[in-house]
Amino acid sequence: MKRTGFAAAHVGMLLWALLIAVSFSAAAQVSQAIDPILLTGLRLLCCALVFLPLLLFKGDTAMTARGLLGHAVLGMLLALYFGSLFEALRYTSAVNTGTMFTLVPLLTLLFEAILTPDSRLKQRVLPMLVAAAGAVLLVLKGAGPGELPSLYAVSVYAVGCLAMALYSPLSQRLKANSLKGRGPVGMTFWNMLFGALFLLVFCGFSGGWRSALLLSGSDIWWLIYLALFATLTTFWLLHRAIGVIAPSSVISYIYLSTLFITLFHWLWLRQSPRALEIFGALLVGVGMLALLISSRDAMPAQQSALKASGHVSGD
Repeated sequence: MKRTGFAAAHVGMLLWALLIAVSFSAAAQVSQAIDPILLTGLRLLCCALVFLPLLLFKGDTAMTARGLLGHAVLGMLLALYFGSLFEALRYTSAVNTGTMFTLVPLLTLLFEAILTPDSRLKQRVLPMLVAAAGAVLLVLKGAGPGELPSLYAVSVYAVGCLAMALYSPLSQRLKANSLKGRGPVGMTFWNMLFGALFLLVFCGFSGGWRSALLLSGSDIWWLIYLALFATLTTFWLLHRAIGVIAPSSVISYIYLSTLFITLFHWLWLRQSPRALEIFGALLVGVGMLALLISSRDAMPAQQSALKASGHVSGD
């Protein structure tokens, strides 16, 4: 299996950040009358079906019982995250969910320290804190001036953010053990499939499947878009970068996503930048630049460790 290069992994994550930025607003376009668990289950199932032919072509279908369990756990984390996002969007704005997501890289760093301890972790703490502070200044606002998001929305999405923070470090840990040798296509397919099954089974018991009758043509279009670009593509890019870049550095690209969201409001919606937002944008830029430099400095040692373990990540 061909290994993804350092530069290619970062370019891919730059595209990831842009797709994530668009996804928050795209998810908000789907009718709020439809059960969010059903929406998420259909979204993940669509992703898995799209990747099935490629999986069969690559012959990455061999599976052990431990491998199935690993994918099931990762699929559950995906189900928790996406389900919480759709539910939170019922009670708060896409901007607020984007703001909360800025905490995920710091939580990822914590889980990374527990699951894959590394002496270089401390080099990423300060750059991530700087970028996180800038991201919070960029988008921390409610639906109106001085309005904060609802406590329920914050609580629900906090569970999803914890699940997403655990996803990348746990993926790396499993890819070195029960899922060793599994490429981005296989990881994406099986994780999405299990996530979809969990959500659709729950939806069957909860009665949320009945809201499928309310799906309009517009809702179906947005679901297809979210499945192909905001879910399938982003998670393929994520798994493509994991192993080449540390999990916490990979997910830190969400800070650039936050910056893209703000630039959209400034340039496209013609909203006047506030002083704190400008300062926040500078902090994000400085933090991400420092994170990139520290990531490059750690590259030789990291790739040596990958060669020693026989683990590769690529197409």
